[in-house]
Amino acid sequence: MPPPHVTNDLFHRALANEVRRQILISLGKREKYLSEIASELDMKPQTVDFHLSMLVELGLISADLRAGKRFYKLEDPKILEFLRDKKPIPPRFHPKPPHEIMNEMWEDIRKRLDRIEKKLDSIS
Repeated sequence: MPPPHVTNDLFHRALANEVRRQILISLGKREKYLSEIASELDMKPQTVDFHLSMLVELGLISADLRAGKRFYKLEDPKILEFLRDKKPIPPRFHPKPPHEIMNEMWEDIRKRLDRIEKKLDSIS
């Protein structure tokens, strides 16, 4: 289902984000421009633009400049079927919340310091 140049990893990572899924569903209704999408999703245009750029780069949507506005449209309606069927995104593609990343980092630091402390104790 992803375009040929998009790996399954990239495809799943793109769809693991709720904002990008909402954008794809919105564009499934009809093509829209940035302000329309941002208003519909009640988000800042800068946030929506960031996600639109990623979806365009992956080839999931396309952009067309008309009358001074960039219109976005869904490239493959099969993506909507994927989203509507609510097929689960594998957990390894879900981004971790910042607090989990920090906890893992501190745990790693603690383990390293414990090893250093043991080495120092064995030397003394």
